[in-house]
Amino acid sequence: MDYRCPSLPGALRTLAIGLVVLIAGSGAAAASEPGVLETYPGELIDVDGHAMHIHCVGSGHPVTLFESGLGGFSLEWGEVQRRVAGQGRVCAYDRAGYGWSDPGPMPRTVTRNVVELHRLLEAAGETPPYVLVGHSYGGIIVRLFAQSYPDEVAGLVLLDASAPDQFSRLPDTALPRALIAAARGGAPLRTAPRLVAALDADVRTTAMHLMMLPKARLAYRSEMAHFERATTALRSQRDGALDVQLVVVSRSRNMFGRSAEAIRTESLWQQMQREMAALSTRSDHWMAADSGHVIHADRPDLVALAVREAAAYGQFNPRAPDASSVRLVLSAHEFVPSNWHGIAAQGPNL
Repeated sequence: MDYRCPSLPGALRTLAIGLVVLIAGSGAAAASEPGVLETYPGELIDVDGHAMHIHCVGSGHPVTLFESGLGGFSLEWGEVQRRVAGQGRVCAYDRAGYGWSDPGPMPRTVTRNVVELHRLLEAAGETPPYVLVGHSYGGIIVRLFAQSYPDEVAGLVLLDASAPDQFSRLPDTALPRALIAAARGGAPLRTAPRLVAALDADVRTTAMHLMMLPKARLAYRSEMAHFERATTALRSQRDGALDVQLVVVSRSRNMFGRSAEAIRTESLWQQMQREMAALSTRSDHWMAADSGHVIHADRPDLVALAVREAAAYGQFNPRAPDASSVRLVLSAHEFVPSNWHGIAAQGPNL
């Protein structure tokens, strides 16, 4: 089956697919569905016998690579990619099974995704140093990549990234039902309507088509089912373990609800974000104002700024991670020091 879809206009808005919900029934859209075009924006590269799609623009180093969350693919990075393309080479790609990439070998573990990404970059002729940007589950992948290939990674940006031990630390009632159902082999997945609305109208049909293909649903369920077991290696990462420029960007909106338990759970999530900032002695931790979980959709300006900071090498102004504070980032040009606990006490902003 040919999964190729449309050539995309330059003014793409961000497609945010990191946070998904499940729906019952409904299969993949037909390849002849009106509005679904027939070419892809990047190139297909053979990786161990299956084609993987990568789309790079710009030139120079470091090479910035965007890694999506569960269910996500390269389309979602269009706006951020446009904003940072002038500072170097910028790439977005589709993990096996997503977007324009072929299905890959099962199971879809984090380790397998890291190895395939490394081989994809080599086969595509993209050379280090890399700045890796990981959203949600993608944060797990880029952390393991940096641990596995330390000499190739100059910087990391973690966007409301998942923690390896989040399933053991967060209460079961707080976990999105989509994740729980997917881990049990649940129904097909679909983005929340407000996230799909972030796309230009001429891209939405293509995005929904790609997301509903059987290969994408299988990849999602496999990644989710193997999430906790596959992240064991990361649990040994301690403070200062990563010798990279690190920017951790966390959301400012509570995604868990309005109850007292939900507020405590959100505070725990933010604690895990602060802990990630301690993984490097050259790090910074921002909280993106007016942003939910999918920060690159809500605040592409801040993500672009974070990429520039992570890529700045010695020009970056490092400061030791502070377990009690975080900077509330209002815009790409304004930073307001804030105490995290004071912000959390304001309650959820849904």
